[in-house]
Amino acid sequence: MKMKTKIKSKMSRTFSGNFTGAYRKFTMSHMREHTSPAEAFLSKPLNECKVALMSTAGVHLKTDEPFDVDNPAGDHTFRIVPSEVSEQELTVTHIYIDTKFAKSDPTIVFPLPQLKQAAADGKIGSISTINIGLNGGILDTALVEQESIPTVVELFHNAGIDAALLVPG
Repeated sequence: MKMKTKIKSKMSRTFSGNFTGAYRKFTMSHMREHTSPAEAFLSKPLNECKVALMSTAGVHLKTDEPFDVDNPAGDHTFRIVPSEVSEQELTVTHIYIDTKFAKSDPTIVFPLPQLKQAAADGKIGSISTINIGLNGGILDTALVEQESIPTVVELFHNAGIDAALLVPG
């Protein structure tokens, strides 16, 4: 991470913590307002569903290319995280959140062991082998909406995923 990006990260976290209203107005100013509630219905009981995990905390394998936090528009790409991965193989790259705790315990932002336990307990049918790490804090969402989301939806559809647990970053 470039020094300029480190300073920007520290300033944005300080600003967001002290001026939450202004920060929300700035960061959400590009979003389109949806007047109807989002609706999604499961076609079968949750204990029969294949569930994927998706986080916007910048989670990825240590062997993956880190998210490009130096890009002023944000990095719209995503990383596939297999369900067989260990916590020690994960890391977090994000500019707008303090990643110190998530790097020491990735389950804070990517609760894969907990999802595995839910499957073992019969609360969900199974866990997907395809899980997704995204980098939140993207100021220009056009590429996310036009490229990343449709690609992830297609991956999930082709893998037979019934539901996704979304974990914000």
